[in-house]
Amino acid sequence: MFFLKKHWKKVIDGATEVDLTFLLLRVFSLVGGIAWLLIVPLSPVEKTIVIKALVWFSIYSVLCYLVIFCKPELLEKVYLTSLFLDIIFLSNLVHAETNFESSFFLGYYLLICLHTIYFGLNFGLVVAVVSACCYVISIFPMLTEIEWTDLAMRIGFLFFIAIPVGLLTEKVKRDKKKVEYFNRTLETKVAQRTNKIGTLLDQERYLREIMNTVAHINKLLITTPNIVSLLESSCTRFVQHGHYDFCWIGLLENDEIHSVHTSDTASNPLVAPPYKIQDTSGVFYQSSAAQCLRDNQIVIREIDPKKPNQTPCLNPEKVTGFQAVISLPLRAHQSAPPLGVLTIYTWRKEGFEPEEKEMLDELAGDIGFAIDSFRQKEAITKLTAERTANYEETIFSFADMIEQRDTYTAGHTERVAQYCEKIAREMGIELEEIKNLYKAAILHDIGKIATPDSVLLKPGKLTSLDYDLIKLHAFAGYEMLSKIEMYQELAVIIHHHHERHDGKGYPDGLKGDEIPLLSRIMVVGDAFDAMTTNRIYKAKKELPEALAELQALSGSQFHPEVVKAAVKVLANIKISNTINQLPVSNLEKKRFSYFFNDMLTGLYNEDYLKIVLNNLDINHYVCLHMLHLLKVPEYNKHHGWARGNALFKELAAELQTSFPEALVFRAYGNDFAIISKKHLALDSKTFNAFSCIRSTEIEIELHHIDLLSEKAYTIDKLERLEILALNNRQQTLSEMYPDQGHISI
Repeated sequence: MFFLKKHWKKVIDGATEVDLTFLLLRVFSLVGGIAWLLIVPLSPVEKTIVIKALVWFSIYSVLCYLVIFCKPELLEKVYLTSLFLDIIFLSNLVHAETNFESSFFLGYYLLICLHTIYFGLNFGLVVAVVSACCYVISIFPMLTEIEWTDLAMRIGFLFFIAIPVGLLTEKVKRDKKKVEYFNRTLETKVAQRTNKIGTLLDQERYLREIMNTVAHINKLLITTPNIVSLLESSCTRFVQHGHYDFCWIGLLENDEIHSVHTSDTASNPLVAPPYKIQDTSGVFYQSSAAQCLRDNQIVIREIDPKKPNQTPCLNPEKVTGFQAVISLPLRAHQSAPPLGVLTIYTWRKEGFEPEEKEMLDELAGDIGFAIDSFRQKEAITKLTAERTANYEETIFSFADMIEQRDTYTAGHTERVAQYCEKIAREMGIELEEIKNLYKAAILHDIGKIATPDSVLLKPGKLTSLDYDLIKLHAFAGYEMLSKIEMYQELAVIIHHHHERHDGKGYPDGLKGDEIPLLSRIMVVGDAFDAMTTNRIYKAKKELPEALAELQALSGSQFHPEVVKAAVKVLANIKISNTINQLPVSNLEKKRFSYFFNDMLTGLYNEDYLKIVLNNLDINHYVCLHMLHLLKVPEYNKHHGWARGNALFKELAAELQTSFPEALVFRAYGNDFAIISKKHLALDSKTFNAFSCIRSTEIEIELHHIDLLSEKAYTIDKLERLEILALNNRQQTLSEMYPDQGHISI
């Protein structure tokens, strides 16, 4: 059943309007014949003829359509066969009708029309001729009774119908052929256009993938921190593209590729460089990459699997199966020499598109520009580092000059830097800021290069003018460093390292948070070191005392937050007991002599004697002999003041000659002192035997003291020099030198 339905549908789909007309004509003819048989009175003979004709007509009609149903391809043959039978059937009907006025002859017109429409003009004329003959034969018995004009008109109409219908049919067929041709052409064009559009869409998708790759790599050019990472990441992105599976970048130097980068950093398939691009004996010379570098232009080649691989691979199988390779020069700009080469392999059958080539060329230019920028940046960084090193060397040379002038400053700046670093870390300051603070602390006293020695090294009480000159060192340091760009931040820190939280500091009298944070930290670090180190006239505070003093001055001299951090991080530090301001080198001793030498004899004076006595834990002197000259007034009266002065000079020279390892002092006029690091067994006779004394009436009175480093000594002058040991060293020093403070200037 399903087959019949399917076959019926096939037949119906193949049928046309003419086929339907044939069917209707056949049905109409059969119905008309039956009606004529029933209605028109016929003789028995005529009736028999008509009945037989209708029966045979019905049978062959059914047979025709059965053949058409079973074999649709025999349709035309069936129509031709039925045409023959239809003419015979129609002629029988016409012959059976005894009246010339019968309308059966109209069937000829229908047959001519149908077959002319179906088969064309020529066939229609043939049917018209056959129909005319059959009609004449059918009515032959009545020819004598018919007017020739009526007969001619009926026969003429057969041709009159065939010709215009045929012409119209021919025109329709021609138009139909044109339409069919147009449809076929249109279908072909549509198919071609569809294929072209599909190809363009595929190409667009492909180029869009290239654009995405280019965009991603351009992003890498901005975000990647160094050349190696950039080139490896770029190769990785290239091979992620659907049609690329191998890519490498080589950097050129002196006609050789010295470094190679691929996406596979773990197992690089390439032979280790260098690759010589001018070596004609090597396989690489023939490669697209070598030619690209030699000619400084893009090279595209189709890969011939029969030729040896020219890529310098350890395993040639790694680069098999590709269709084409492109090598592009990496340049800083279009006319620049190549810095390297970008080589990409594709297994796309069509190779590289022209638009793809342009995009890759532009991208290669961007990569080359990035490589050149990185190299310039590295060169600038190197030059900057060298310049920085030169600046630092110069600046720290200045700092060294200060240390040469003032021994205390050398250790002081380093300690202050360490204290500041600890405090800053505790306060959560950023690492870069801590580095700046450390450098600033090292250089914070650089301005003292402008401070005169007479003020910088003055051991006694400073005058207001001296103090004003000292205070200029903060601004002088700022002026010196602020003119150098890389030290401008340090200059600001140094400028304010003597400000106070309460606004009573210098140079600008800033207070509270007006003082830069790093300067606030340096204020505390500088003061803490001053408290915990020995000065010429001031013994150091012990660590708990110094921390207590920081807390006591919190909110007045120091910022509370800085003090809080300082007390925490400085509580466990160890401070050396050897830190002092005593001269070490001969140069330092000469500078000290400017302040501590007796003007008459050239010996040290009583001020320096005080310093030595109060730094015994450092200088390790253990033996003191005091010489008091008796009868000096009488000698001066008899011989004059000039001779008395000469006698003092002679005595000084003889003392220095006799005790070269000891310190020799003249104190308060008629008193001399000798201090040594070893015990000396001396008595009055030793000195009275000096050549400058024994021939005079002057006598020398001697007193000896064993010095102990844990004790403090006081100097008094009544009739003669007296040195007494006291129990409370700190209290004694404070009473002796009340004008000296702990805070560094």
